[in-house]
Amino acid sequence: MNGNDVSLRDGSVVHIREVRSGDSPLLVDGFARLSVESRQLRFLTGKSSLSPAELRYFTEIDHHNHEAFGAVNPVDGRGLGIARYIRHLHDSQGAEVAVTVIDEWQRRGLGTELLTRLADRARQEGVHRFTGLVAAENVAVAGLLKDIRVGVRVAASDDEAVEYAIDLPPRGLGEELHSLLRAFGRRQFRSPVSISETLAGLTPEDLTGDSPKAGS
Repeated sequence: MNGNDVSLRDGSVVHIREVRSGDSPLLVDGFARLSVESRQLRFLTGKSSLSPAELRYFTEIDHHNHEAFGAVNPVDGRGLGIARYIRHLHDSQGAEVAVTVIDEWQRRGLGTELLTRLADRARQEGVHRFTGLVAAENVAVAGLLKDIRVGVRVAASDDEAVEYAIDLPPRGLGEELHSLLRAFGRRQFRSPVSISETLAGLTPEDLTGDSPKAGS
């Protein structure tokens, strides 16, 4: 799919399309332009770079159980952000969601555009709810999501984190997903556990076999 050009609320134009297997250089460049804080919050560690196995996992996706949309600057061809979902193994109608936008392009509406396309694609593929983990100490985000009440529920919790499940509306994002995106933007959201665990478990040997299954 070729994607399309989109005008953001500040007048900037970006090109949004599905992530492809040849996009590793874009991810490497985009990762290098994330602040240390953004890297910490996305990967739960102070990573300095992405390994070949991680790049393969992020780009060689099946567009069904694992889908991702990326934004590219049409002026210089550099990557600006990615939104992805990975379907749960134990729940085919649910998927973990993550949105990452490089620091200098945050608060322009890019995250909303990416998440809107991801939600549309998820509905087409039979996904009816997104899930995300909030650190237990993040009282502000917990309050934000609980105040919505309808369409948001606690799926699981422990001393460290609370997993929220948010139902996808029939179209668009709805108040619930907008609040989820604001939580990402406020830098108070943790990346989904299974994505983090998958990345932590990847080794160079993964490069010689099939791509890891989505949600594994």
